[in-house]
Amino acid sequence: MKEYYNSMLKKSILVLVFSFGLIFAIATVLVWKFDLSIWIGVGVCVAIAVIQFLAAPVVIEIVHGVIFEQTDKYVSENVLSFINKTCKEYNIPVPKVGIVKDGNPNAFTYGYVPKNAKLVVTTGLLDILEEEEQKAVIAHELGHIKHYDFIAMMIISLIPMVLYQVYLRTKDKKADAKYLVAIGAYGAYILSGFLVLAFSRIREYYADRFSKEVMGEGENLKNALIKIAYGTASREKDEKPKVSCMAFTNNLQNDGLMLSTYKLENDKKINLNLIKWDLKNPWGKWYEINSTHPLTAKRILALDNKEININDSFVKRIPKFLMEAVINILPYVVFLYSIIIISMNENLKFIGFVKENPLIICLIGISLLVRYYYSYRGGYKEETINELLAIEEASPVKGIPRVVRGKVIGKGIPGLFCSEDLVIDDGTGIILVDYRQPLKIFEWIFGVFKVDKLIDKDVEVIGWYKRGIRPYFVCKYIIKDGKRVQCYNYLLMKICGYLFIILGIILALFKL
Repeated sequence: MKEYYNSMLKKSILVLVFSFGLIFAIATVLVWKFDLSIWIGVGVCVAIAVIQFLAAPVVIEIVHGVIFEQTDKYVSENVLSFINKTCKEYNIPVPKVGIVKDGNPNAFTYGYVPKNAKLVVTTGLLDILEEEEQKAVIAHELGHIKHYDFIAMMIISLIPMVLYQVYLRTKDKKADAKYLVAIGAYGAYILSGFLVLAFSRIREYYADRFSKEVMGEGENLKNALIKIAYGTASREKDEKPKVSCMAFTNNLQNDGLMLSTYKLENDKKINLNLIKWDLKNPWGKWYEINSTHPLTAKRILALDNKEININDSFVKRIPKFLMEAVINILPYVVFLYSIIIISMNENLKFIGFVKENPLIICLIGISLLVRYYYSYRGGYKEETINELLAIEEASPVKGIPRVVRGKVIGKGIPGLFCSEDLVIDDGTGIILVDYRQPLKIFEWIFGVFKVDKLIDKDVEVIGWYKRGIRPYFVCKYIIKDGKRVQCYNYLLMKICGYLFIILGIILALFKL
């Protein structure tokens, strides 16, 4: 019963955390609706940021189940001595060390100021990293404490919210100069969101540099980055697999599909083919500018003091990147165009628009089918995960049809009760399987009632290999013991595409 209440408490806190965004949205609408002072809007922004800042440590400890007792049972005496020595040498208050009993390699710090900072590592990280690599990761986290990154990120995150308040308070003032202020504020709001992410990425480079300074070299941090970001899939036959998550190398909250691992060679050096995607594919750059962390390959190069140059291979891939981007957003563009046309004509109703524009209806269907047939082709062939990870041409748009067999070793988001995605291990690598359905509620049902039954079971997954900032496998079928679970998201896209085209043709014939 105690475990049940602990589980429910964690779920409640997660809901509370996500509710802060909703509170901000509602408060913003109220300020705008009742024409309140801009300072009230700014005050709401500051209040929400402060509440999140103050509540974060409590939330983190409950959700992650951080324990602070008997840490010496998990962390070696040498590593604990290293923490004390480094803090003394660099005038950093010694953080309280906590442990999370979880196989996902992870390390993070949190707190209000350096004096009450806490440094947490998971048992998974301690298991897969050698002692010197553990020290390098911990030095990275100490760098965040020394640089006051908790406060810095809280302050910088206020900028987009405040700018949005300025936009709301001035956007309707067309009669005076405030209208120009509104346009500028909105543009600054959009830009500032990317600047906040860029600021976060810079802080990561600084923390990496601090680790290198403390350790006297960057090799151990590089090895740790490789093991955590690209992972360690090789293991002894009877050894329990260790799942890798990206909290140290990327922000799991912002990047949902982060679980993936690459197989390291015996000399601990990763096959360079596995990290070329980060540097050669324009999609890597796109995902990076939307992420809180730099691409892992870039962090590795920075530790070697190597410049990151755009090479010919990157430039040659730009046309394909642009084509795929157009294919990906085409259905939304056509649909948005339809909405704009309807909204601009007060006398035009939705039904009337449909009857009068059969060509646009057909275009919606065609755009859906173009995306479907480009992204979700047939011709599935079986490959190992390690072979998939070496494919440089992978992208988040064009799926590569494949069949993967392996054991389900965990959920996509560890500890999240409704996580519908799976993590499978085929002995050569570990990858996230992305489970999608037309309605989110069906994904939740699968996550709550079905996923736990698949853990430690051998499955066959048919679908498409894709690559975002990390590799993932889009599921079409999951087969276990001859029983098949199907994802209908892609079938629905195909059906809708043909239905729109048929509807457009019928409407055109009636107009003749």
